[in-house]
Amino acid sequence: MGESSPTRKILIIEDDWDFQALMSVFLCENGFEVESADNGRAGIKKALCSRPDLILMDYDLGDMQGHEAAFWLENMKGTRNIPVVLLSGLAGAPEITSLIKKHAICKAILSKTQPPDEILQSIKTLLSWR
Repeated sequence: MGESSPTRKILIIEDDWDFQALMSVFLCENGFEVESADNGRAGIKKALCSRPDLILMDYDLGDMQGHEAAFWLENMKGTRNIPVVLLSGLAGAPEITSLIKKHAICKAILSKTQPPDEILQSIKTLLSWR
């Protein structure tokens, strides 16, 4: 067996269980290890413990908003170097974009309505920088 690149781990922070499950299956089928959390607090804790290579996060997380989670992830020693991709139905809203772009940890803002292959390509591009 030849050497292969290590499996990349993605943490999905998403309060919509159906969408979380669909993205998890899609990313697993494309070679990623996937963990998930149902809200912002659980996601931040999981990010600290598991140190994923990338965090895919909704904006409305149930217990907090994406910009609040981004603030905590950006300012905690264990998570500040993990890139965050906002994946939300609110991705095109100017006020959301403005709040998220204040956080350097947020590397991309994608819409849930984008084709999965486009989302996958954005993730692969971001991970190739690391």
